[in-house]
Amino acid sequence: MINLIYGGKGSGKTAAIVALANDNSKTAKGFHIYIDKSKSRMHDLNHEVKLVDAKEYSINDAKEFIAFIKGMVAVNYDIEKIYIDNLCKIVVGELIELENIFTGLEEISALTGVDFVVTANAEKDELPAFLRKYL
Repeated sequence: MINLIYGGKGSGKTAAIVALANDNSKTAKGFHIYIDKSKSRMHDLNHEVKLVDAKEYSINDAKEFIAFIKGMVAVNYDIEKIYIDNLCKIVVGELIELENIFTGLEEISALTGVDFVVTANAEKDELPAFLRKYL
């Protein structure tokens, strides 16, 4: 399953995804992973939530990002949720160009049972059609 947190710049998406990760980690049976473009949220997240700085892994495009996620879930069967903040900045692209990532995340979720929460920097009426099913 994929859940989308959307809104314009400065609308509180990051605060919302951090709060969700922290709240969910309190009752988690598995691992919760928070992927961002930096380590700036290190002190905002509960210690139960593993912060991954995607920039450390030189992810350049959608294909590399999906391979990165597959690698994570392949070596750790206890991952329950993955929170992805600033996806467009991690893969350096526009939201409209990221359909392949969401398709890949759907496939990973169906195969492994891992749930994803992703932020999108866009208002509801600006979201590409392929993202509307995650609202």
